[in-house]
Amino acid sequence: MSEDIFDIVNPDDEVVGRAPRSEIHSRGLLHRSAHVLIFSDGGIPEILLQKRSASKDIYPGRFTAACSGHVDSGEDYGEGVLRELREETGIRLDSPSALDFVGKISPRPETGMEFVAVYAMRRPRDIRLSFSPEEIDGFEWVSVREFEERILKSPELFTPSLLCVYGFYLSKRGQIR
Repeated sequence: MSEDIFDIVNPDDEVVGRAPRSEIHSRGLLHRSAHVLIFSDGGIPEILLQKRSASKDIYPGRFTAACSGHVDSGEDYGEGVLRELREETGIRLDSPSALDFVGKISPRPETGMEFVAVYAMRRPRDIRLSFSPEEIDGFEWVSVREFEERILKSPELFTPSLLCVYGFYLSKRGQIR
């Protein structure tokens, strides 16, 4: 299987080159990703968490956003988020405008030196999800209150990027209802 190729970007998020995933990560090069926070539609506010496969090379077995992944070379954020959402959850959307674009996080160590486009959406708890077991161990709906308690008690259960993305979401949108 060939290695994924990502765009290298400058501090202004302009494409300046491309490289294999392993090189981008080993050299700490700036690149792009997209994350989708999925919240329950109605009732007690809940968030859908993805449990990363134990075989992942980065943060195996930790919880992360329901959808989180790199933007491939040649894709824009919208194309990347739609592809990742389809690949990681089976959710198919026609346009990124079907998502709530929260904003973009600048690169930092917690994000793996990625510009992160943050999106949110609401879905019913009984949504049918499909995923690759090589990538994902499963999904879990958790009340937002319990999620926040888990973060305080055991932050090591979560990817640093999820903690960063969730904090960013709260700073832009406030309390989840």
